[in-house]
Amino acid sequence: MNKLTRLKSCGSALFSNAKIQLAVVLLLTFLLYLPALKNGFTNWDDTWYITENDRIDDFSPGGIAYWFTHYFHGQYSPVGNLITMLVYAVQGMNPFGFHLVSVVLHLLNVVLVYVFIQRLTALRTVAMMVALLFAVHPMQTESIAWAAAVKIPLYVCFTLIALVWYLRYIDSGKWKWYGLAFIPFLLAFGSKEQSVAIVGSLVFIDYYRGRKLFSKRVLLEKIPWVALAVLMGLSSVAATASYGIVTPAKTFGVNEQIILPSFAFITYLWKLIIPAGLTAIYPYPADTEGALPWFWYLCTFLVLTIIALFVGFWKKNRTLVFSIGFFVVNILLVLQIIPTRNILLADRYVYLSAVGFFFLVSFYLYRAMQQGAALRRLLILLFFFWIVMLTFQTVVRNRVWNNPETLWQDVITKQPDALIAWYDLGGYYSDQKAYEKALNAYEQVLRINPAYLNGLYNAGNTAYHLSDFVQAEAYYKKALLVDPEMKSAALNLYMTQLHLRKYTDAAVLIEKLKRKYPGDLNVQGKGELIPKTFSSDQEVFFPDLLYSAEKAFQEKRYMDAIATYTEALALDSTLAALWFNRGNAYFVLSRWENALFDYNQAIRQDVTHSDFYYNRGMALIMLDRREEGCRDLQSALEMGNQRAQKALATNCK
Repeated sequence: MNKLTRLKSCGSALFSNAKIQLAVVLLLTFLLYLPALKNGFTNWDDTWYITENDRIDDFSPGGIAYWFTHYFHGQYSPVGNLITMLVYAVQGMNPFGFHLVSVVLHLLNVVLVYVFIQRLTALRTVAMMVALLFAVHPMQTESIAWAAAVKIPLYVCFTLIALVWYLRYIDSGKWKWYGLAFIPFLLAFGSKEQSVAIVGSLVFIDYYRGRKLFSKRVLLEKIPWVALAVLMGLSSVAATASYGIVTPAKTFGVNEQIILPSFAFITYLWKLIIPAGLTAIYPYPADTEGALPWFWYLCTFLVLTIIALFVGFWKKNRTLVFSIGFFVVNILLVLQIIPTRNILLADRYVYLSAVGFFFLVSFYLYRAMQQGAALRRLLILLFFFWIVMLTFQTVVRNRVWNNPETLWQDVITKQPDALIAWYDLGGYYSDQKAYEKALNAYEQVLRINPAYLNGLYNAGNTAYHLSDFVQAEAYYKKALLVDPEMKSAALNLYMTQLHLRKYTDAAVLIEKLKRKYPGDLNVQGKGELIPKTFSSDQEVFFPDLLYSAEKAFQEKRYMDAIATYTEALALDSTLAALWFNRGNAYFVLSRWENALFDYNQAIRQDVTHSDFYYNRGMALIMLDRREEGCRDLQSALEMGNQRAQKALATNCK
């Protein structure tokens, strides 16, 4: 044997080793998701789940118990929330740590998918192909590159462990594996409500392995699983109800409510084959005047065909039936048969169910490869190009999730009528003080839905920031036509009318608000802004000063804010809010004595505002007058200030 032959033999032996193959797949997966580690947070769920989550740093026994005893934003995910808390404890609010956890979970899931399919079928090559497709498919990217979606790879991780242990129970007959499988099942439910689909997966595992589904033993085995799944399902319904069900803006008839899930189902399958047009938002169809496009009805026919294949091949083809069954049971709950979301489908929903599809494709590709060397070479080449195409798309999708702008620009390029994309893009631009871009985004929101309340309100706010008070007034009035009870819109309309010198309109509005909200300090304070001694042609206009001061503060021009607040105080020194706001500017600049003076003045004018005591307490602590500061914090806490509790625990032990 010559040297070249020996090298080929060694290489063939090396790459036929399952551990080496799996290591190569994991390395490729890690390299594909390396760019995701550089992503930031988005303003889509990352806010309430991570960046604005007030409970993310509460490791007290009560803080930890909260996640197990309460729903949070319509979800029950104590395990997911605890993982997020742990990441925050280690990394702080650095997005790298959150993305790293998602990538590591995905790598672990690649291994578990391989183990699951290999144990299920004893076909190592098929298992490796399924693991590779699961690893690199771009539809998986949303679940990995989006920090708030960490619950999905987390629940899938526990679900796969439960399925593997259940298979060990079937293979060994040892009840310990049956009992142990409940542990990851419970952890999976504590991560994501979709985990209840595991019961259906177990049924199809039994079917694939040739077990008698209606035998006494198999039926008794499923009773605890079904009982837990029912309880979990009821909990999920209660969680959704606690936050309110989000339904599409347009309602559909019963027939369309069959057609829409059919379209979603076929779209998932199509995009698993050719992942073109992937996006974060797939909205419901616009008003079609009673008719949907023809291909939506074609999807219903295709679904009926798949059902026919499923039934017809039940006793003839276990691979086909298992693949369809596994895919269906893991996607069924999110097909929006009963609409609970304002999107029709989402890439993340297919993260686990895709395993069924990948198994079907891999099994028949592998079988076809056994039919001859020429066909095998052709199929290997086609499979290779498919993988290359998938990996390229995954790299592209990773970059999309870099920040809110890249995310929403990608969505509106592909789905120009996706209202939520325009709305959140407007929110991002507002946060960046890019108000002209924000207003353009909100105008697109109102193009899609002219009566969208939050769109009208935020368009008004943005026009206000641009000092376009005429346009702001128009938007606030439209918002109040949609919801006459929206106090914030009414107050902003009042401020806008002051800027427009519409004193009579402003006076009527503020008096109405005073009657409606008696004792409301915000309403009472704003009511004092109507000029009593100044005419409309005077050079100095009080509300303009307040607006300039607030804008300077928001833009971190604190010295300008101090100067403008000082000018306003020269006109009216009885407004507590002016003293308080100037004190805040001094506080940010670490000028504690000046801040303390202003907070004292604010409290002299108004002894009922808890924030005044809280901020004065913090200023006193910074001046090493801890005992006085702690008294103020205690007063703030007794007045209902939630921040004071944490400040007391930190500074007044």
